[in-house]
Amino acid sequence: MMKRQGGIALITAIFVVALASIAAVAMFEASNIAVHRSANLVQSEAELWYGTGIESWVKGILIKDAKLNSKTVGFNGLWAQPVDFLPIDGGGIRGHIEDLQGRFNLNNIGVGQFNSSNNAAATGAMVYIQQFDRLLDNLPNFDASKYHGIGYAIRDWIDADDQRAGTDGAEDQDYLSQDPPYRAANQPMRSVSELMLVRGMTKELYAALLPYVTALPVAPATPTSAAAAAAAAAAGGGTGTITPINVNTAPEPVLLSLAPNITNKAAVEKFIAARKLQPISSTADLSAGGEYGFIPSPTSNGNNSAIVPVQTGVTSNYFELQAEVFIGSGRLALYSVIYRPGSGTPVVLAHSTNTE
Repeated sequence: MMKRQGGIALITAIFVVALASIAAVAMFEASNIAVHRSANLVQSEAELWYGTGIESWVKGILIKDAKLNSKTVGFNGLWAQPVDFLPIDGGGIRGHIEDLQGRFNLNNIGVGQFNSSNNAAATGAMVYIQQFDRLLDNLPNFDASKYHGIGYAIRDWIDADDQRAGTDGAEDQDYLSQDPPYRAANQPMRSVSELMLVRGMTKELYAALLPYVTALPVAPATPTSAAAAAAAAAAGGGTGTITPINVNTAPEPVLLSLAPNITNKAAVEKFIAARKLQPISSTADLSAGGEYGFIPSPTSNGNNSAIVPVQTGVTSNYFELQAEVFIGSGRLALYSVIYRPGSGTPVVLAHSTNTE
């Protein structure tokens, strides 16, 4: 009997030691996880602080650049100089600034009256849908011919009414049938990522478009009267003014979208090479008779009204900071949209982390 009791006591002791060991290991692992979690929080906080510091630094660069180049914005400016690597405690920073006005502003599609009896107003509203189609045609290494018409769906996503802009448009009734259902925004896009919600958009087309499009605010237009405002709303038009494209920074596909029938690609490439050192001071240099002259003169559109040209310029107010902060094994990608009002103080309009 004594031997039996001694055996039970030994087994009990071994069991207690095993439980204590398991509890100790569990406590150690929990403590280890807590330590790592705290370290990650500290690291993430440090990355965010560095990101805020980078924004302030970039605003200073934009102020200095405006003083040096008040009339043009080009690749010879301070803003265009990238930082490949800047060492910081435990890591580094790299980044660059993009001129967002070198891209096609998707919100331009929503400006103006579309369903209008005024031929000039309707023509003006069509200009940017047609430009978007030309941008599709000039996307490198991507056949977007089957996507013609998606510009009308973008128009419907932005405009305030519930009427389709032609047969390729899409309104609430088209989106409420999705799983899950949703509605058209009926307001200017806040982010290019909204394109993924527009009917007809695909991941492949979105990836091909991303380097060439942006979603900038449109300055509100002041109607001349309450009647004019009501008429614009009834016509399904967005109020606002177009954001001009800066030809000094626009990539080749955007330049080729500026007008119909741009065929002199050699002149386009000559301009792209020359502007790296010296941006042009007048868009007339790109028109017929100008130094580069690859944009043809406007002609009749066939219904007794002149073609409304795409609005272009040689300066910019909207920029995007794209930065990466590395600390230890962590990484923070920062995307900040910055508005520079002429020579005034730049303002951060929006920023996001890890996703543009």
